[in-house]
Amino acid sequence: MVGETTMNLRNGSTPAPPNGVAQGMGDLTHDIVSLAELQYELVRNDYRAGMKGLLTPVVLLLGAGIVALGTVPVALLLMAEILIQVAGLSRASALSIAALSGFLAAVALGVVGWSQLRGVGRVFQRSREEWIRNLNWIKLALKGSPPIESQQVDDG
Repeated sequence: MVGETTMNLRNGSTPAPPNGVAQGMGDLTHDIVSLAELQYELVRNDYRAGMKGLLTPVVLLLGAGIVALGTVPVALLLMAEILIQVAGLSRASALSIAALSGFLAAVALGVVGWSQLRGVGRVFQRSREEWIRNLNWIKLALKGSPPIESQQVDDG
């Protein structure tokens, strides 16, 4: 009849999303899961590399500790005896020179071990940078404008 309002049979619900939207969300979810898997593999590989890089500095520091604590007594006493006999030094002077030599060797080992140990912390740098790129890509993809492969994502 004239002047009557037509009834909305959907009761305020919105229509189902088009097939393209569902396909796009499926592709996006697949991409995010793939990125998560790759990120996990990268972290695992970095962890393995880091553990390998940790072995040498720890061994050097342990060696420095052994030399510093024990000062390789027999070799240092032998060196002191040679100084007494060859150079004619007093026993106290010869023992002092031998102890100082042992201490300097321990310091040298410690410095080398410490310098190598400091570099191990940079092991996860690659994983962190890739994680930031992946998060930026996901944000852009969820916004609806994923970057093209050739575009650079800003790491800021």
